[in-house]
Order: sequence, then C-alpha cells, then structure tokens
Amino acid sequence: MPLFTRAGAFFMHDNQNQVIRVNRFSVPSDGRDEFMALLEQTHGVIRQQSGVIDDMILEQQVATDLFSVLAIIRFEGEHVLQPTITAIAAADQAKGIDRQGIARRLGVAAVSGFYRQAGSA
Repeated sequence: MPLFTRAGAFFMHDNQNQVIRVNRFSVPSDGRDEFMALLEQTHGVIRQQSGVIDDMILEQQVATDLFSVLAIIRFEGEHVLQPTITAIAAADQAKGIDRQGIARRLGVAAVSGFYRQAGSA
C-alpha cells in the first residue's frame, strides 16, 4: 500500500477509540522460516477483517541464533477484536493449525498486549 494511503488511513479514524495489538516474539533462527510463514498467513486472515486499519510485521536479528519479531495490528475499536479472533480460530481449525504446539516445538516465546494512544497529561 502506498505510504500516503496508509497515512491517510491513520488520520481518517478516531485515534482515541483505536486499539493496537502488539505481539513480541523471540524466535530461534532454526524455526524462523516456519514461524514467519505462519505469521504471514495469520496476518492474511487479519487483513480481510472489517475494522482492521493496518498491520505490520518487523524483525530484528538479536543474536546469531535468535530473532525478535514484532507484529502490530491497528483496529478501529474494541468491537473488531472478537470477530477477528474468531476468524483466526476458524482459519486455524480449517487448516489443522495448533499454534501453541507449533510455538513449543519451535521454541518461540511470546509477549502480547493491547494498547491505546496515550492521552496528554
């Protein structure tokens, strides 16, 4: 998507109601390709959901055998969260994906949270 379109999307929405999901993963190098394929597949499902503004996946090699991966998704508001979670679960079930099993097998550790734009003090 062109930069100006993404910037326009940011300003076209009420930023105070937006919810931002940040997932941070520690991914051993041996499992990086498989993990990234699963993450891209998941974001493919997320991008199809109504109320998802945008998303990005970032990575940084932090050691010769370890990557840090950030997945950031911006939603219009809380009302979008449950339908998106349901869509991901349905896609996983249809493809027989066990995320927790994959994470254990690959040695992936995750920390996730929901955020809102900080208000002025």
